[in-house]
Amino acid sequence: MKKAALWLILLFSLMFLFGFSPGEGEATPVIAETYLASELGADGSPVGRVSAYDSSAKEFLAVAEVRGVEAGTAVRFVWFFSPPGSGRVRLGERTVASPIKGSAVTFHSSLTLGRSWPEGRYAVDIYLLPAARSSVSLLFAVKKGGARAREKAPAVKKPLPDDRENREGTVSEKEAAFLENPGSFRVALELAEAYSAMDDAASLALAVSLYRGLASVSLSDSVLAGLADAYGRSCRFGPAFDTALRRAWNPMASPAGAVSQILLFSVASGDLDRGIECLRSILALREDGREDVLPGLAALFLEKSSTAGDTFERREYEKAAEEVLEEIRTSFPSSLPAAAESL
Repeated sequence: MKKAALWLILLFSLMFLFGFSPGEGEATPVIAETYLASELGADGSPVGRVSAYDSSAKEFLAVAEVRGVEAGTAVRFVWFFSPPGSGRVRLGERTVASPIKGSAVTFHSSLTLGRSWPEGRYAVDIYLLPAARSSVSLLFAVKKGGARAREKAPAVKKPLPDDRENREGTVSEKEAAFLENPGSFRVALELAEAYSAMDDAASLALAVSLYRGLASVSLSDSVLAGLADAYGRSCRFGPAFDTALRRAWNPMASPAGAVSQILLFSVASGDLDRGIECLRSILALREDGREDVLPGLAALFLEKSSTAGDTFERREYEKAAEEVLEEIRTSFPSSLPAAAESL
């Protein structure tokens, strides 16, 4: 009897030791660090750290270092723009899952508009799923010459990305390359990008002309994105909306980029009705784009309700926003926390 009792005590002790010891197998995933990176390196890893971005930045890049990762651990990144005097407008989201188990795993998400970003305040909310509320929110600004490194600057002083002399030098270089090889699509595209980055009326007019010529040859997503941006920066919002919407016609490209541009043009122009019309057109055209479009559509409905002239109109737009949220609940439950946050 005593021997049996001894074995039971030993068995219980072993169960307690192996069942509750803080080993790697029982580690709980936790976000250890988050930051904004300047770019992706050749190996696909985030490089550098910044606290703001220049308006000419190719992309925004958010990084989350997670400890105690199990296979299937997922992190969601949700990007927002905060125009002056308005609520946050959702620009896009990405959920990244780790296929492996590890003591430390780096998750990252990028957001690309296609051309220059409107100046203002932005944010990226980071969720360690299945949390319903964001674990971390990174706030940052976008402005001309706005990229500021958090790490020590290099010893050799380099011109700022937005330095006009530097941009003029880039234009001269691209113009020379274009004169040498005027039939090159890539060279013409790079020249159009350089003109657009100058951000003055004459250069933007040249950029529009080049992009339109390129579009007559190839309606690629990069060309249409550049053309839409050049129109928008020229305050020609009619063709800007049209061109952004045309990006969604390409079944080989995700409609997320078109949705982001339409949301930005809606805020910049104040024409929320046109933005709603464009997003509804994408819904009718692209069944695969519903998860990207619906949160943005709900955000525009709510923004429209805040500017409504009477109570009835305000309630109608609030009702429309709630109907869209209900569709998200039914069709895309995993997107609901991010969609609700965007409102």
